[in-house]
Amino acid sequence: MPRLKMLRELTDRAVLDDVFSHGRVTRVELSDRTGISRPTISESVRRLEAAGLLTATGSRETGQRGRIATFYELGADTGYVVALELNQFGVHAIAYDLRQTELAERRAELGDDLSAKVRAAIVDVGAPGPLRAVAISVANPVDPATREVIPLPGSPFPEGFIRLDDVIDAPLMVDNDVNWAALAERRAGAARQASSFAYVHVGAGIGMSLYLGDQLVRGAHGLAGEIGYLRVGDTDVTLTDALLRQGFGTPPAIDVSTVLAGDKRGFGTVIGRAVASACTVFDPELVLFGGPLGGHPEILPHIRAALDGATQAPVRVEAGEFGDAAPLRGALAWAVDHGRGQLLA
Repeated sequence: MPRLKMLRELTDRAVLDDVFSHGRVTRVELSDRTGISRPTISESVRRLEAAGLLTATGSRETGQRGRIATFYELGADTGYVVALELNQFGVHAIAYDLRQTELAERRAELGDDLSAKVRAAIVDVGAPGPLRAVAISVANPVDPATREVIPLPGSPFPEGFIRLDDVIDAPLMVDNDVNWAALAERRAGAARQASSFAYVHVGAGIGMSLYLGDQLVRGAHGLAGEIGYLRVGDTDVTLTDALLRQGFGTPPAIDVSTVLAGDKRGFGTVIGRAVASACTVFDPELVLFGGPLGGHPEILPHIRAALDGATQAPVRVEAGEFGDAAPLRGALAWAVDHGRGQLLA
């Protein structure tokens, strides 16, 4: 009996995976693409339709006398997921179905009660069916054990804020925006073929996400990759402070327009040397740069020049593919994976 149950679950998962990929399907198409017999597919479709996970949406003639094929697509009970970005500019929430089709989008300014703003944004993008998962991107490091946002000097939320699972009634993942961006690039971007790579965001702040052997390196306290706090030379000056002292902004943030109007080579060289130090320790095969400055075509060549020959092994230096959309894309990838996994639980 347990074996029969397992086979049914595997069949149901194969059917749902095909619907996620193709949208409207027939039982014949499901059988042809999965290699599962038509009677077994028909049983699976009946189970999933009874559970509200599939719904019949129409029919067509097959070309064979008297034969009609019924189309099926995801039912309302499959639900939806929410990817949400939280930074100094406000709250940006998008709801998607489990085929990654956008359903609704909302933006809101920050307010005094941040948790209330987050809750309201998730409610505003609500869609039919159950909320399966929420993934939140924040512009601060996140403790890997408690999932609490870590307050740091000069960070967008220097006071931190309460654990968001206290205000969200759904499976939840909160992570740093650079980690989400790296996940997006690994799944479908410039790091598709690289299992060991670094993603470096350079904008008003500087941060790094590091994958080694396809595992995200978080550190004991969630602070791995905070290269903006690296000490420069033999001084107590951090990398970010050194850039600010050179006139690339005013505390606590680097100013993008000032950098682009000023010494772009000097800025790129400082960034490249700092990243080279990290590469010497971790030995990635690829370093991707993102953010308004990291991936900028007037800055990246200077970063690449500073990295060239500065590490013990050669390292490719490229711009990320997804730009400012990378954090939300990474959050969406996790939310959809988690939401799909909940369907047959």
